[in-house]
Amino acid sequence: MLIEDKVFAEDVLRHLFSGAQVDGVQFGFSPAAIKIYFTNYENTEDYGGQLYLNIESKWCVFDQPPQIYPSNEDEMENDSEDEEYSRVYSIRRKKVADIRLGEETPHLYITLEKGSVLFVNGSHGLYECWQAGVQYDDETWLVVAVPGRDIAVWAPDRFYIS
Repeated sequence: MLIEDKVFAEDVLRHLFSGAQVDGVQFGFSPAAIKIYFTNYENTEDYGGQLYLNIESKWCVFDQPPQIYPSNEDEMENDSEDEEYSRVYSIRRKKVADIRLGEETPHLYITLEKGSVLFVNGSHGLYECWQAGVQYDDETWLVVAVPGRDIAVWAPDRFYIS
């Protein structure tokens, strides 16, 4: 993952998710997939679509940031579908305080109010681990952890790094 791609992806993610709260869940096509919806009730910019995080790899919620995060899926627990939905329920309505990516791998770290962290593995050699964004009309905001520890970003031309 190139540093300039990481910085741009983080800028887009912060633009979209800062202040948004966990607002819903959609059951995935398999037990391993889940889509978490976010809504920003205070943002003046209306994206016209539903802000989401689609997860297709292992993920977890930490009550407080751990000293060491997992570096890959093998270091993470195999939770049941019920346990995963319980985790989503535990962070419902919590606002996003910060969002960032790993230094070398696009692991996703979403820090929520009161310090809990939604961690999503971002490294797999064969598939996309997660996608985050919103789609409406002809405008796409999308950040994707792509295979091979890389990140891809689609944002409107009007979005510039400040």
